[in-house]
Amino acid sequence: MKSLKSSYFDAIIRIPLKHVIPSFLLLMYFNKQIFPVTAIVCFLLVFGISACSTSEQAADDTGNGKNGDRIISDDEIVEARSHFIRGITAMHLDDHAAAEAHLTRAHATLRDQAGVNFSLAELYYKMDDPVNSTYYSRQAVSIEPENKWYRLQLADGYHAKGNYEEVINQLDSALVYAPSDTEILYTKAQLQANQGEYEASNETYVRIMEINGPDRSIHYQRISNFTRLDDTDAIIAELKKVLELDQGSINTLLMLSQLYLDEDEPEKARDALEKALERNPRHPEALVNLADIHIKNEEWESAGELLNGLVRDDDISSGNKFEIVQYIMSRFSNEPENEPLFRTTESLIETLLHVEADHGMSHAMAADFYLSSGHEEKALVHLQKTTELMPENESAWRQLVQTYYIAGRYEEAIETGKNADEHVPDDAFIHFFVGGSYFLQEQYEEAAAWLHSASELPSRPPFRSAILGTLGDTYASLDQWDRADEAYEQSIAADPDNDVALNNYAYYLSERNERLEEAREMASRALELNPENSAFLDTMGWVYFKLGDLDNAYKYIRESIETGDASAEVLEHMGDVYDKKGEPDRAHYWWQKALEEDDSREHLKERLHIN
Repeated sequence: MKSLKSSYFDAIIRIPLKHVIPSFLLLMYFNKQIFPVTAIVCFLLVFGISACSTSEQAADDTGNGKNGDRIISDDEIVEARSHFIRGITAMHLDDHAAAEAHLTRAHATLRDQAGVNFSLAELYYKMDDPVNSTYYSRQAVSIEPENKWYRLQLADGYHAKGNYEEVINQLDSALVYAPSDTEILYTKAQLQANQGEYEASNETYVRIMEINGPDRSIHYQRISNFTRLDDTDAIIAELKKVLELDQGSINTLLMLSQLYLDEDEPEKARDALEKALERNPRHPEALVNLADIHIKNEEWESAGELLNGLVRDDDISSGNKFEIVQYIMSRFSNEPENEPLFRTTESLIETLLHVEADHGMSHAMAADFYLSSGHEEKALVHLQKTTELMPENESAWRQLVQTYYIAGRYEEAIETGKNADEHVPDDAFIHFFVGGSYFLQEQYEEAAAWLHSASELPSRPPFRSAILGTLGDTYASLDQWDRADEAYEQSIAADPDNDVALNNYAYYLSERNERLEEAREMASRALELNPENSAFLDTMGWVYFKLGDLDNAYKYIRESIETGDASAEVLEHMGDVYDKKGEPDRAHYWWQKALEEDDSREHLKERLHIN
């Protein structure tokens, strides 16, 4: 007489197995730690124990009740099934060690059962053991080749081992038994795309749509593949198919318009954008792109009208307005000589200033525009307003101080720099321009203080070199030669290609008749970096003059004069060369020219015997 337990299992294995129950149903039971009969039924259905049976059925399935050469008893089969259930339970509770022990015991008796092999394959996959997972999956597949879940588990194992070809083989084999299984097809298409087989992936996506019908998400997957294939025509064709499915898709129309623009088909792009604007007449991106078409067609009035409308729109955020204005400014920066584009950009700037009058960013953008277009006075107005509204804006302070400096408005540069130092203290850039402004006003003590401070603040090597070079010039003007030499040497160490520091250091050494060979090398290096510079040519000639090489002195000073940029000092040097060569008349000619150029050179009057 059979036990109740044996009869219970006999009942289970007689349930027809047409479909596999999703494993998430089982997890619902285990999460609640409830194990009713229906849960066990689900387990057995999931893991394919359709062949587990009474001893008579087992005898049919295993060769007259044998496991190899050994006959399996009813008690052994019952015990194996018990280990199987306990193994599955442990696996879903993530107790892998217990699961492996029980499933291995079950497999020793039920090794010809596909479900047992499959369960071991799944366990080893979870344990990151692709070798064993693949082995047991192959066993399951060989027993039940038509079961897609066994093949997908085998494919997972091959995927973990990096065997792409075998993964595809298993998916194709599964499709032989289930040719319309879109889940398998979708997995295959994604895998093909991941492996760079974009055309094959797209063919698989076509097969999915043949089964399920058109699908916008599938079209976008195909677009992604065509993008990687750089096939613009195919992308456009696919986008048109998407539009057939969803006529109201603004994003699709925007993508289509951008592709037409890239393909230099502005009219088609315009048509797509106008359709987008029919759906949303105030769509910012569509309006900006349409304005871009107007700009390319030099339809400045239309472009300005569209963009100004956006900037005036209360529903458009300030950030988006700034992006719109920045876009048109970037276009103008590429065509600074385009007068109609200048007017369109200026109109947009003025509109922004009107609607965002109290926003510092509006004035910062206006300042950038007017600086780039050469309208210095307007730029200064908006830089000042920017620093009022955004006193923490370091860039605005820097630009304001630098603009005053470049314009030769040194007093204003100094006052602005001092004000900036209160709001954005310890900025090397600001300290440098304040120090430079003092230097050019011949206030050398103040210049030295600000430049020394700038040299101790963080800055990039080329800029630090410029600071130190100017500090060297300042100390030289104060006749503090030890400090000057130290600053020049630090400047050149920070940037060996600082031609100004090389030239000035060489000149001051020659003036002092010190280290003349080093001075010649530095002057030569400065000329290599800037061979047409009049001052550098003069320095080279003057070093040769101090070395007593009058021929080379004459050569380089003459070249300096021939540039047309020679200063009074260069003209005086030419007179000194002729004087040294014993040609007083020629010397007097050049000294006279130097005095006419700069009447503050009082010492020349004595040479020229002028009272």
